[in-house]
Amino acid sequence: MSGLTDVPREPVPETAGSYEPWVGDVLHHLAYGDQRLSEADIDTPLPEEFMLTWEGVAAILSAARKTDKKELDWTLSVEITRRLRYASDSAYIFHRKYGTPDRYKRYVRLENLFTAESDSTWGDLVEEVIGTLKDPKQEYGWRLEPAQQHEYANSVITYRREVATAERSIRRALLSRWLRLVPLVVIPLVLAVLGWGNLWPEDVPDPRTFNIVTIAVVLVLVVVFLVGFFLRVKDKEHGVRSVFLLRRDLEIIHDRWILNASKTRPTRERRNGYREHIPRVIDRLRRDTRFYRRIHNWFQWGVFFASVGTTATTAFWETPQPGKTILIVLGSFLAFATAVTGYFKFRERAYNLQQTADQVEQHATAFDLGIAPYADADAAVNLERFAENVETLRMEQRKREQQLEQPHQGQADVI
Repeated sequence: MSGLTDVPREPVPETAGSYEPWVGDVLHHLAYGDQRLSEADIDTPLPEEFMLTWEGVAAILSAARKTDKKELDWTLSVEITRRLRYASDSAYIFHRKYGTPDRYKRYVRLENLFTAESDSTWGDLVEEVIGTLKDPKQEYGWRLEPAQQHEYANSVITYRREVATAERSIRRALLSRWLRLVPLVVIPLVLAVLGWGNLWPEDVPDPRTFNIVTIAVVLVLVVVFLVGFFLRVKDKEHGVRSVFLLRRDLEIIHDRWILNASKTRPTRERRNGYREHIPRVIDRLRRDTRFYRRIHNWFQWGVFFASVGTTATTAFWETPQPGKTILIVLGSFLAFATAVTGYFKFRERAYNLQQTADQVEQHATAFDLGIAPYADADAAVNLERFAENVETLRMEQRKREQQLEQPHQGQADVI
C-alpha cells in the first residue's frame, strides 16, 4: 500500500459537480446554432473552430431566462443590441435597471469581454458569459448601480446642504463680530465727546440737545452690541464657534467631498455631468459681466456729472464760497473715480467675461446640434473634445484676469 502512494496520480477530470447548479439548467434550454444541448453536454469541449458571436451570447441569456433559478432573474433586464450598420463583432449591452444606451456609450466588442480558450467546455462558456454580464461594474456601457446612483445623489445633496449651512453660519458669525466690534470702538469715543460737552458746555450751542443726541447714540450702539451678542453661532458640543473654526469646518467639508467624489464616479460619468454644468458656468460669467459693467457705468456717469458740475460751478459762483467747497468735492470725486476705474479696469473685466461666455455658449450649442467641431460619429469623442475646448477658454480667461492685475510693463512681458 505504501508503494502505491509513490505513484503519481492522474489529474482528476473536471466533472459537472464543479460547476454552478444553474449551468446545467441553462444548457438544458440552450439551442445554439443547429444543435440542441442538454445537461450532459456540460463537460463537452467546444468545437475546434468555435467562434462566439453576439447571437450566441443572446442565446445563452435567453436560455438563462427560461430557468427558474432566482440567481438568474437579473437576466430578464439584460438586452443585446447589434450594431447593424457596422462591424458584426460589436454591439450594445445594456440593462433596463442599471442603464440604457445613449449617445455617450460605445459599442462593445466581443474580444473585450470573453476569452474562450481551446480546451473550454460548454459549461465554461456558459459560466463565463453569465458571470461577465452579471457584474454591472464592467466597462460595457452600464452606468452606476441604482444603489450607487442613489447614494451619490444623496451625497451631492448632503454636501450642498452642509456647504450652504456652513457659509450661512460664517456670514452670521461675521455679522455678529462686526455688530459687537463697532459699538466697542465707537461707544468710548461717544462717551468722550459727551464728557467733553459737559465739562466745557460753553463750547456747545445747546447742551440739552447735545446730551439727548449723544445718549441716544450710546443706547443705539448698546442695542447693536446686544444684537451681535445674541447672533453668535453656538454649538451644543463646542459652545460658541468663531469665524476661524467655522471656516476650518467648511474646508473639511470640501476636502471630504473631494475624497468621496473621486471614488464614486468614473471619468465618463463626470464628463456627462460636466456638460450639464456648463449652463451654470455661462450664467456665472454673464452675472459677473453685468456686475463689472454696472460698476463701470456708475463711475462713468459720476465722472460725467462731476465734469458738468465743475464747469457749472465755475460759471455761476463768482464768490469763493460755496463754489470753492463744491469745486473741491467734485474735483476730489473726479480724481477718485479716474484712479479707481484705471486701476481695477472694470470695463476690460466685463469685456473679457462677456467674450468667454459667448465662446462657451457657442461651443455648447455646436455640441448639442452635432456640428463642427463636434460632428464625430463617436459621441464620447465629441464630449471629450468639448470638455477640452471649454477648459481651454476658461484658462485663457484666467490668464487675461492675471494680465489685468499686473502693471503695464508686466503685461507687455506676459503678452
